[in-house]
Amino acid sequence: MRPLYMPAPLLKTHQNLDRAVDRCYRGAKFNTERERVEYLFGLYEELTAGD
Repeated sequence: MRPLYMPAPLLKTHQNLDRAVDRCYRGAKFNTERERVEYLFGLYEELTAGD
């Protein structure tokens, strides 16, 4: 996400979605976008392993 290049309503929507993902997948907030993406890809790898 590049907040400086996004219209304010779109940025707010992205931030709301990030908070929803944090609540769904972890009790704690992710500290960075990278941490969120790595965590979610880790879950994806677990789910698709052995397919």
